[in-house]
Amino acid sequence: MNRGDAEGRDLPGARRPGGPSRRQALDGIARELAAAGIDSARVEAERLLSLAVGISRADLQLSLESELSAGDARTLADAVRRRLAGEPLQHIEGSVEFRDLVLAADRRAFVPRPETEQLLDRVLEWARERQQALRARAEARPVDAEGVRVVSRPAERAYVDAALDVGTGSGAIALTLADEHVASRIVALDRSHQALEQATENRRGVGQTEASVEFRLVEGTLWGAVGEGERFDLIVSNPPYVSTTEMERLPPEVRHDPSEALVAGEDGLDLIREILAGAWDHLRPGGALFLEIGEGQGERVEELLRETGDWARTAIQKDLAGRVRFAFAERR
Repeated sequence: MNRGDAEGRDLPGARRPGGPSRRQALDGIARELAAAGIDSARVEAERLLSLAVGISRADLQLSLESELSAGDARTLADAVRRRLAGEPLQHIEGSVEFRDLVLAADRRAFVPRPETEQLLDRVLEWARERQQALRARAEARPVDAEGVRVVSRPAERAYVDAALDVGTGSGAIALTLADEHVASRIVALDRSHQALEQATENRRGVGQTEASVEFRLVEGTLWGAVGEGERFDLIVSNPPYVSTTEMERLPPEVRHDPSEALVAGEDGLDLIREILAGAWDHLRPGGALFLEIGEGQGERVEELLRETGDWARTAIQKDLAGRVRFAFAERR
Protein backbone atom coordinates (compact mmCIF):
# COMPACT_ATOMS: atom_id res chain seq x y z
CA MET A 1 0.00 0.00 0.00
CA ASN A 2 1.41 3.39 -0.89
CA ARG A 3 1.25 6.54 1.12
CA GLY A 4 -1.61 7.92 -0.93
CA ASP A 5 -3.77 4.90 -0.16
CA ALA A 6 -3.17 5.39 3.56
CA GLU A 7 -4.13 9.06 3.43
CA GLY A 8 -7.22 8.37 1.36
CA ARG A 9 -9.06 6.13 3.77
CA ASP A 10 -9.23 5.23 7.48
CA LEU A 11 -6.95 2.45 8.62
CA PRO A 12 -8.02 -0.03 11.28
CA GLY A 13 -7.42 1.56 14.70
CA ALA A 14 -6.86 5.02 13.23
CA ARG A 15 -8.43 7.92 15.16
CA ARG A 16 -10.05 10.84 13.39
CA PRO A 17 -9.18 14.28 14.75
CA GLY A 18 -11.85 15.07 17.39
CA GLY A 19 -13.11 18.10 19.28
CA PRO A 20 -11.27 19.93 22.02
CA SER A 21 -10.38 18.19 25.25
CA ARG A 22 -12.20 19.07 28.43
CA ARG A 23 -9.02 20.76 29.62
CA GLN A 24 -8.89 22.99 26.55
CA ALA A 25 -12.55 23.89 26.99
CA LEU A 26 -11.99 24.64 30.68
CA ASP A 27 -9.03 26.91 29.97
CA GLY A 28 -10.97 28.81 27.30
CA ILE A 29 -14.04 29.33 29.50
CA ALA A 30 -11.93 30.53 32.43
CA ARG A 31 -10.31 33.13 30.17
CA GLU A 32 -13.73 34.31 28.92
CA LEU A 33 -15.16 34.66 32.41
CA ALA A 34 -12.08 36.44 33.71
CA ALA A 35 -12.17 38.87 30.78
CA ALA A 36 -15.80 39.64 31.69
CA GLY A 37 -14.72 40.58 35.22
CA ILE A 38 -16.22 37.53 36.95
CA ASP A 39 -14.55 36.68 40.25
CA SER A 40 -13.31 33.12 40.79
CA ALA A 41 -13.41 32.57 37.02
CA ARG A 42 -11.57 29.23 37.16
CA VAL A 43 -13.88 27.81 39.80
CA GLU A 44 -16.97 28.96 37.91
CA ALA A 45 -15.57 27.50 34.68
CA GLU A 46 -15.12 24.14 36.43
CA ARG A 47 -18.68 24.26 37.73
CA LEU A 48 -20.12 25.11 34.30
CA LEU A 49 -18.12 22.36 32.61
CA SER A 50 -19.09 19.84 35.31
CA LEU A 51 -22.73 20.77 34.78
CA ALA A 52 -22.44 20.37 31.00
CA VAL A 53 -20.84 16.93 31.11
CA GLY A 54 -22.93 15.74 34.10
CA ILE A 55 -20.16 14.82 36.53
CA SER A 56 -18.77 16.20 39.78
CA ARG A 57 -15.87 18.65 39.85
CA ALA A 58 -13.72 15.97 41.47
CA ASP A 59 -14.45 13.54 38.63
CA LEU A 60 -13.89 16.31 36.11
CA GLN A 61 -10.31 16.73 37.34
CA LEU A 62 -9.71 13.05 36.58
CA SER A 63 -11.06 13.31 33.03
CA LEU A 64 -9.65 16.58 31.69
CA GLU A 65 -7.87 14.84 28.82
CA SER A 66 -11.13 13.34 27.57
CA GLU A 67 -12.65 14.78 24.43
CA LEU A 68 -15.58 17.15 24.87
CA SER A 69 -18.49 15.70 22.90
CA ALA A 70 -20.47 17.83 20.46
CA GLY A 71 -23.60 17.61 22.64
CA ASP A 72 -21.74 18.60 25.79
CA ALA A 73 -20.08 21.46 23.89
CA ARG A 74 -23.50 22.86 22.92
CA THR A 75 -24.77 22.57 26.50
CA LEU A 76 -21.63 24.26 27.77
CA ALA A 77 -21.83 27.10 25.25
CA ASP A 78 -25.41 27.87 26.33
CA ALA A 79 -24.44 27.86 30.02
CA VAL A 80 -21.48 30.18 29.38
CA ARG A 81 -23.65 32.53 27.31
CA ARG A 82 -26.14 32.79 30.19
CA ARG A 83 -23.38 33.46 32.73
CA LEU A 84 -21.76 36.15 30.56
CA ALA A 85 -25.21 37.78 30.27
CA GLY A 86 -25.22 38.19 34.06
CA GLU A 87 -27.38 35.26 35.11
CA PRO A 88 -26.34 33.91 38.52
CA LEU A 89 -24.38 30.69 38.46
CA GLN A 90 -26.88 29.20 40.95
CA HIS A 91 -29.76 29.79 38.50
CA ILE A 92 -27.84 28.03 35.74
CA GLU A 93 -27.04 25.09 38.02
CA GLY A 94 -30.57 25.13 39.45
CA SER A 95 -29.41 24.81 43.04
CA VAL A 96 -27.49 26.55 45.81
CA GLU A 97 -25.60 25.17 48.81
CA PHE A 98 -26.63 26.94 52.02
CA ARG A 99 -24.91 25.72 55.18
CA ASP A 100 -25.67 21.96 55.17
CA LEU A 101 -28.61 22.19 52.76
CA VAL A 102 -28.88 22.03 48.98
CA LEU A 103 -31.81 24.17 47.84
CA ALA A 104 -33.47 24.84 44.51
CA ALA A 105 -32.44 28.17 42.97
CA ASP A 106 -34.22 29.99 40.16
CA ARG A 107 -35.95 33.29 39.44
CA ARG A 108 -38.86 32.58 41.80
CA ALA A 109 -36.94 33.65 44.92
CA PHE A 110 -33.82 35.43 46.13
CA VAL A 111 -30.67 33.30 46.04
CA PRO A 112 -29.40 33.07 49.66
CA ARG A 113 -25.95 34.59 50.14
CA PRO A 114 -23.04 33.79 52.49
CA GLU A 115 -23.86 36.86 54.63
CA THR A 116 -27.12 35.20 55.63
CA GLU A 117 -25.17 32.14 56.76
CA GLN A 118 -23.26 34.51 59.05
CA LEU A 119 -26.57 35.83 60.39
CA LEU A 120 -27.51 32.27 61.30
CA ASP A 121 -24.16 31.79 63.04
CA ARG A 122 -25.20 34.62 65.36
CA VAL A 123 -28.66 33.14 65.87
CA LEU A 124 -27.19 29.77 66.80
CA GLU A 125 -24.69 31.33 69.22
CA TRP A 126 -27.50 33.26 70.96
CA ALA A 127 -29.74 30.17 71.13
CA ARG A 128 -27.00 28.07 72.71
CA GLU A 129 -26.18 30.75 75.28
CA ARG A 130 -29.88 31.13 76.08
CA GLN A 131 -30.33 27.40 76.62
CA GLN A 132 -27.27 27.24 78.88
CA ALA A 133 -28.62 30.14 80.96
CA LEU A 134 -32.05 28.48 81.28
CA ARG A 135 -30.45 25.21 82.37
CA ALA A 136 -28.28 26.97 84.93
CA ARG A 137 -31.34 28.69 86.41
CA ALA A 138 -33.30 25.44 86.43
CA GLU A 139 -30.54 23.57 88.25
CA ALA A 140 -30.39 26.34 90.88
CA ARG A 141 -34.08 26.09 91.77
CA PRO A 142 -34.94 25.11 95.38
CA VAL A 143 -36.38 21.74 96.34
CA ASP A 144 -40.15 21.37 96.80
CA ALA A 145 -41.97 20.42 100.00
CA GLU A 146 -41.02 16.76 99.57
CA GLY A 147 -37.34 17.53 99.07
CA VAL A 148 -37.38 17.04 95.28
CA ARG A 149 -35.54 19.65 93.22
CA VAL A 150 -37.87 21.44 90.82
CA VAL A 151 -36.22 21.37 87.38
CA SER A 152 -37.77 22.50 84.13
CA ARG A 153 -35.24 21.84 81.38
CA PRO A 154 -35.54 23.16 77.87
CA ALA A 155 -36.32 20.60 75.18
CA GLU A 156 -33.26 18.56 74.29
CA ARG A 157 -34.06 18.50 70.57
CA ALA A 158 -34.23 22.26 69.95
CA TYR A 159 -32.87 25.37 71.59
CA VAL A 160 -36.18 27.29 71.44
CA ASP A 161 -39.81 26.36 71.01
CA ALA A 162 -41.02 28.68 68.22
CA ALA A 163 -39.38 30.91 65.63
CA LEU A 164 -40.63 33.26 62.92
CA ASP A 165 -38.86 33.85 59.59
CA VAL A 166 -40.06 37.03 57.87
CA GLY A 167 -39.61 37.15 54.08
CA THR A 168 -38.58 33.52 53.76
CA GLY A 169 -38.01 33.45 49.98
CA SER A 170 -36.46 30.08 49.16
CA GLY A 171 -37.02 28.97 52.76
CA ALA A 172 -33.28 28.96 53.49
CA ILE A 173 -33.48 30.49 56.98
CA ALA A 174 -36.56 28.60 58.12
CA LEU A 175 -35.29 25.24 56.88
CA THR A 176 -31.89 25.82 58.48
CA LEU A 177 -33.53 26.67 61.82
CA ALA A 178 -35.27 23.29 61.61
CA ASP A 179 -32.29 21.35 60.26
CA GLU A 180 -29.92 22.64 62.93
CA HIS A 181 -32.50 22.14 65.72
CA VAL A 182 -32.63 25.81 66.63
CA ALA A 183 -36.45 25.77 66.95
CA SER A 184 -39.03 23.01 67.29
CA ARG A 185 -41.59 24.90 65.21
CA ILE A 186 -40.99 27.56 62.58
CA VAL A 187 -43.49 29.85 60.88
CA ALA A 188 -42.22 31.46 57.68
CA LEU A 189 -43.88 34.38 55.87
CA ASP A 190 -43.65 35.76 52.34
CA ARG A 191 -45.75 37.92 50.03
CA SER A 192 -44.76 35.99 46.90
CA HIS A 193 -46.75 32.95 45.76
CA GLN A 194 -43.79 31.88 43.60
CA ALA A 195 -41.29 32.15 46.44
CA LEU A 196 -43.50 30.02 48.70
CA GLU A 197 -43.85 27.49 45.89
CA GLN A 198 -40.07 27.16 45.75
CA ALA A 199 -39.80 27.11 49.55
CA THR A 200 -42.34 24.27 49.70
CA GLU A 201 -40.31 22.30 47.15
CA ASN A 202 -37.20 22.90 49.24
CA ARG A 203 -38.97 21.79 52.41
CA ARG A 204 -39.81 18.51 50.73
CA GLY A 205 -36.29 18.22 49.28
CA VAL A 206 -34.56 18.52 52.66
CA GLY A 207 -36.98 16.20 54.44
CA GLN A 208 -38.85 18.69 56.62
CA THR A 209 -42.63 18.71 57.07
CA GLU A 210 -45.34 21.31 57.54
CA ALA A 211 -45.48 20.34 61.21
CA SER A 212 -41.96 21.69 61.71
CA VAL A 213 -41.88 24.47 59.08
CA GLU A 214 -45.15 26.19 58.17
CA PHE A 215 -45.20 28.60 55.21
CA ARG A 216 -47.79 31.40 55.19
CA LEU A 217 -48.69 33.85 52.44
CA VAL A 218 -48.89 37.51 53.51
CA GLU A 219 -51.90 38.96 51.70
CA GLY A 220 -52.42 42.19 53.65
CA THR A 221 -50.31 43.62 56.42
CA LEU A 222 -47.27 41.66 57.50
CA TRP A 223 -48.47 41.03 61.04
CA GLY A 224 -51.97 40.20 59.78
CA ALA A 225 -50.51 36.81 58.76
CA VAL A 226 -49.63 36.17 62.42
CA GLY A 227 -52.23 35.46 65.07
CA GLU A 228 -52.84 38.29 67.53
CA GLY A 229 -51.78 36.15 70.48
CA GLU A 230 -49.06 34.25 68.66
CA ARG A 231 -45.66 34.62 70.34
CA PHE A 232 -42.18 33.47 69.34
CA ASP A 233 -38.86 32.98 71.09
CA LEU A 234 -37.02 34.10 67.97
CA ILE A 235 -37.72 36.31 64.95
CA VAL A 236 -35.24 36.24 62.07
CA SER A 237 -35.32 38.09 58.76
CA ASN A 238 -33.20 38.80 55.73
CA PRO A 239 -35.63 41.40 54.34
CA PRO A 240 -35.26 43.43 51.15
CA TYR A 241 -33.14 46.44 52.17
CA VAL A 242 -32.03 48.00 48.87
CA SER A 243 -33.25 51.54 48.10
CA THR A 244 -34.85 52.34 44.74
CA THR A 245 -31.82 54.42 43.72
CA GLU A 246 -29.36 51.65 44.70
CA MET A 247 -31.16 49.05 42.60
CA GLU A 248 -29.67 50.24 39.31
CA ARG A 249 -26.14 49.98 40.70
CA LEU A 250 -26.43 46.34 41.73
CA PRO A 251 -24.40 43.72 39.84
CA PRO A 252 -26.33 42.03 36.98
CA GLU A 253 -26.48 38.67 38.76
CA VAL A 254 -28.17 40.27 41.78
CA ARG A 255 -30.74 42.02 39.57
CA HIS A 256 -31.78 38.60 38.26
CA ASP A 257 -33.43 38.00 41.65
CA PRO A 258 -37.05 39.17 42.05
CA SER A 259 -37.11 42.95 42.58
CA GLU A 260 -39.58 42.62 45.46
CA ALA A 261 -36.97 40.53 47.28
CA LEU A 262 -34.43 43.35 46.94
CA VAL A 263 -36.05 46.79 47.01
CA ALA A 264 -37.80 48.29 50.04
CA GLY A 265 -38.68 51.89 49.26
CA GLU A 266 -36.72 55.11 48.95
CA ASP A 267 -34.35 54.34 51.82
CA GLY A 268 -34.53 50.53 51.75
CA LEU A 269 -36.12 50.38 55.21
CA ASP A 270 -39.82 49.88 54.43
CA LEU A 271 -39.99 46.21 55.42
CA ILE A 272 -37.65 46.67 58.36
CA ARG A 273 -40.04 49.33 59.71
CA GLU A 274 -42.93 46.91 59.20
CA ILE A 275 -41.10 44.16 61.08
CA LEU A 276 -40.17 46.43 63.97
CA ALA A 277 -43.75 47.69 64.25
CA GLY A 278 -44.82 44.28 65.56
CA ALA A 279 -41.72 42.37 66.62
CA TRP A 280 -41.87 43.45 70.28
CA ASP A 281 -45.52 42.38 70.61
CA HIS A 282 -44.86 38.96 69.08
CA LEU A 283 -41.74 38.05 71.03
CA ARG A 284 -41.86 36.24 74.33
CA PRO A 285 -39.86 37.72 77.23
CA GLY A 286 -36.21 36.88 76.68
CA GLY A 287 -36.82 36.34 72.97
CA ALA A 288 -34.63 37.90 70.30
CA LEU A 289 -34.86 39.60 66.91
CA PHE A 290 -32.14 39.18 64.27
CA LEU A 291 -32.10 41.22 61.05
CA GLU A 292 -29.80 41.38 58.07
CA ILE A 293 -29.47 45.04 57.03
CA GLY A 294 -27.71 47.21 54.46
CA GLU A 295 -24.17 48.47 55.03
CA GLY A 296 -25.20 52.10 55.56
CA GLN A 297 -28.35 51.41 57.61
CA GLY A 298 -26.93 50.62 61.06
CA GLU A 299 -27.48 53.99 62.71
CA ARG A 300 -31.03 54.38 61.42
CA VAL A 301 -32.01 50.80 62.35
CA GLU A 302 -30.64 51.38 65.85
CA GLU A 303 -32.89 54.46 66.13
CA LEU A 304 -35.88 52.45 64.92
CA LEU A 305 -35.19 49.77 67.54
CA ARG A 306 -35.21 52.39 70.32
CA GLU A 307 -38.50 53.76 69.00
CA THR A 308 -40.30 50.41 68.79
CA GLY A 309 -39.52 48.56 72.02
CA ASP A 310 -38.02 48.65 75.49
CA TRP A 311 -35.30 46.17 74.60
CA ALA A 312 -33.01 44.61 77.21
CA ARG A 313 -30.10 44.98 74.78
CA THR A 314 -29.48 45.84 71.15
CA ALA A 315 -26.47 45.63 68.85
CA ILE A 316 -25.48 46.52 65.30
CA GLN A 317 -22.95 43.95 64.12
CA LYS A 318 -20.46 43.59 61.26
CA ASP A 319 -19.91 40.71 58.89
CA LEU A 320 -16.58 38.94 58.39
CA ALA A 321 -15.56 41.56 55.83
CA GLY A 322 -15.99 44.30 58.44
CA ARG A 323 -19.17 45.77 56.94
CA VAL A 324 -22.23 46.67 59.02
CA ARG A 325 -24.66 43.88 58.18
CA PHE A 326 -26.75 42.71 61.15
CA ALA A 327 -29.06 44.07 63.85
CA PHE A 328 -29.91 42.29 67.10
CA ALA A 329 -32.40 43.06 69.85
CA GLU A 330 -33.44 41.05 72.91
CA ARG A 331 -36.78 41.52 74.67
CA ARG A 332 -36.96 42.04 78.41
